[in-house]
Amino acid sequence: LQFDCGGQQWVFEVCFATGTYENNAGHDMKFMENLLERIETEKIPAHAPIEQRWSASSSSFMSPAHGPQEGLHCWVGIIMYLPSDDEAERKDITNRFKGQYCNLARSVGAPFGVVSHWGKLEMPTNGQNFLDLRQLMSKRYPLDKFNAARQYYDPKNILGNDLLNLILGTPR
Repeated sequence: LQFDCGGQQWVFEVCFATGTYENNAGHDMKFMENLLERIETEKIPAHAPIEQRWSASSSSFMSPAHGPQEGLHCWVGIIMYLPSDDEAERKDITNRFKGQYCNLARSVGAPFGVVSHWGKLEMPTNGQNFLDLRQLMSKRYPLDKFNAARQYYDPKNILGNDLLNLILGTPR
């Protein structure tokens, strides 16, 4: 497929379980209803589309969609375009996206257990966000096993970076 995504943009994607193929718990639609309501309430200039898709569970422990074989997971991506070449305006858009909009998606998603992909992390905007993200990642992913594998396969931490090491821990 080749298509134009509308120019430069910020994207934040979360994933959460929503039951099974045979018995969808409805978390997918409830999350979207709550998200849209909060976008309107907080007057966030959210761009369309808000992407929503579904996948089967994954057997990978490090997948946001890890779960039982019959599991159904919902993925939601929020977008904010960077239409301007003006650096100050782009900075304002970026700050609003990384702060207010992403924080809103996290807070709306908390009751549903939303998690972003560990390989697509953004630098937390403040100390509390850092602590919350670190706690969420350690609760959701088997980081001891992950870091042991990192140590074995990448003993010099060539594939790591400061953010990955801060949030997920260092290879050991």
